[in-house]
Amino acid sequence: MKTKVIFPFLFLGTCLSWCQDIKFVQSLPFPNQWISSESSLAISVTAPNQLMAAFLGVHPQAEKPEYQTVILHSYNHGKSWTTENRIFSNQAADPWLVGTNTDEFVFSDISEGNDFHLKTWSYKDGLWNSALSHGLGHDHTTLITDRNTDFLFSTQRKTKKKLLYVSTHVADTLGFRSKSIELFNGCDFSVKKPVLLKNHIAIPVVLRGSLNGESAQNFRQMTSWLFLLDRNTFTISAPELITTKSGGKHHILVNGNEELYYCFTDMERKRLEVIKKATLDVSWSLPKTITSSEHLVNLDAAIWHNNSLVVIYTKETKPGHFQKYILVISKDLAIGSAIKLGPESVPDSRNGWALRAWPQGGDYCGLVASSNKLLYVVWSAAPDGLFKPYFSQIQLP
Repeated sequence: MKTKVIFPFLFLGTCLSWCQDIKFVQSLPFPNQWISSESSLAISVTAPNQLMAAFLGVHPQAEKPEYQTVILHSYNHGKSWTTENRIFSNQAADPWLVGTNTDEFVFSDISEGNDFHLKTWSYKDGLWNSALSHGLGHDHTTLITDRNTDFLFSTQRKTKKKLLYVSTHVADTLGFRSKSIELFNGCDFSVKKPVLLKNHIAIPVVLRGSLNGESAQNFRQMTSWLFLLDRNTFTISAPELITTKSGGKHHILVNGNEELYYCFTDMERKRLEVIKKATLDVSWSLPKTITSSEHLVNLDAAIWHNNSLVVIYTKETKPGHFQKYILVISKDLAIGSAIKLGPESVPDSRNGWALRAWPQGGDYCGLVASSNKLLYVVWSAAPDGLFKPYFSQIQLP
């Protein structure tokens, strides 16, 4: 059973060199007594009017932490939405979505509890296939696609070691191929969202500790490394240092015309920065600061669009007040003007334990580009104190 809700768009006229106007929906449908958090968004390749969003839903007043993924559909560019009336996994987090060339949507999440069970589902012609299990012990999962093959990544714990888990699934087929790869002698690390290159996959990894697996470091004092994975053989390169100033927040790697752009929070978590390099180069550019704050700064999303890097981030402008922004970064790392995206969040105690876990409304949000120069965004905001889902349509020139 699905619930259909239609919301009018509110138009924000904005004079920008790169943006004609921003349209956003004040509220998307969501289960009663639940609040929203981090989100992912996918668009149909052959029917770009079809969108699918996945939100982490949280029951803020439950005696014990209770959370699950909530799926929403739109068949008219986000003008109206329906919600899936089903539970994919109990105690589930890290929702990710991609769309394929065959009108299939692929979705992954982790049923946390004590098992951290990673599963994927596929959706086509109005039906969900049965879940594919990728086993236990997963964290920091992410999902990418070249539109024909899906690539699933996670950090996997086995025999007291951390491993890189890689899985591939060809669209419209059953089953998957997977491999677990030891990095850094099993030291503690988290895998970030990889990007597709011509013959390889570039995988950013944030390491907590030294290369030999010793001397675990403070949460804020971590290093970012780059691995190249062969798409066919799953052989992996030696690690290449990206930066020694990685903080504990979200980091994103983007492929822009065979140049790599890396957005990250610095080790003090007070600056959001970007660096770049050609894919075959060894050294990275000097960092450019995207924004800074004496309080929290969170990188929400980044994609390559119209030969530019589009970035969404959240900034705590003063204690307890959070504002999302969107800006464009040029190929030579010129930082554009930041534009407010949606209302300011002022979350209150009614959000329960989720307020402590994700005061900014989740670690990441959904951002995709359509073929007609539109950007679509989903995220969570709390202008009235409680987090709820938002949708935005951004028209580029």
